Amino acid sequence: MADSVPFYLPPLFGLAGRIAPRRTARALMELVSRPRGRNPTQPWELAPGLASREIELRPGLFARSWGEAGPLVLALHGWRGRTTQFGPLATALGHIGLRTIAIDLPGHGRSAGERATPRLLADLLLEVTQITGPADAVIGHSFGGAVIGAALALGFRTWRVVIVSSPTRVSRMPFKYAMALHLPPRALAHFTRLLDEHAGRPVAELDLVAAGPKSGIPALLVHDRDDAVIPYREAEILAAAWPALRLISTDGLGHRDILANATVVQTIARFIAGEAG
Repeated sequence: MADSVPFYLPPLFGLAGRIAPRRTARALMELVSRPRGRNPTQPWELAPGLASREIELRPGLFARSWGEAGPLVLALHGWRGRTTQFGPLATALGHIGLRTIAIDLPGHGRSAGERATPRLLADLLLEVTQITGPADAVIGHSFGGAVIGAALALGFRTWRVVIVSSPTRVSRMPFKYAMALHLPPRALAHFTRLLDEHAGRPVAELDLVAAGPKSGIPALLVHDRDDAVIPYREAEILAAAWPALRLISTDGLGHRDILANATVVQTIARFIAGEAG
């Protein structure tokens, strides 16, 4: 969610948190929910593949669509990510008769909105299925996978779930940022309350590790042992908790290039095709 901590923020939040704990907690809530910038575009995102087009699902909500017919796969990119990261996978899915819609999340691309939290985006995923119709499968990369967990907690259902390089316990990430900012105890207590209020329940209930196993949905988890963004340990924790989940481990692909690896792409496509239609 939030990025690395600038050197000047810990003393600022430490002081503000002692003087005005409630206001400081609200300021931190805004800070951790606002994506800033974009991850660099990778060459494989620009490679030829199945033709795609931008669509507007509703005013201000944009997406990229591959294919015109067939069972639907919805895709959610990660923090500071973009829809073109699903090009290789959408091409493979198109070759077996599936269509893919990757959503441009709020705060990203041309979609309206500046905030992105698991709860907000889970609500958005449920809304999208009212527009597109039910999805046969959903895939999430990084933060997008965490959003799937929150959506499952809110009642979202599909035939199959694919999670790539995702945080299993996304609820812990805001607290890690709060600790890095040296947020005082009173402000931290208010921050915890705000997170739970925003989630509509204890925020940890939206985590993949909490919601995924309860869903009973067959799932595929792909994670690289050398992932420098989301530690591989997160994948091990989720695999141990979710009996209907299959873990595929890779080496040397990192956090983003894993989406373009031919073996990974074909494995995901075969898994999704097993229940599509």
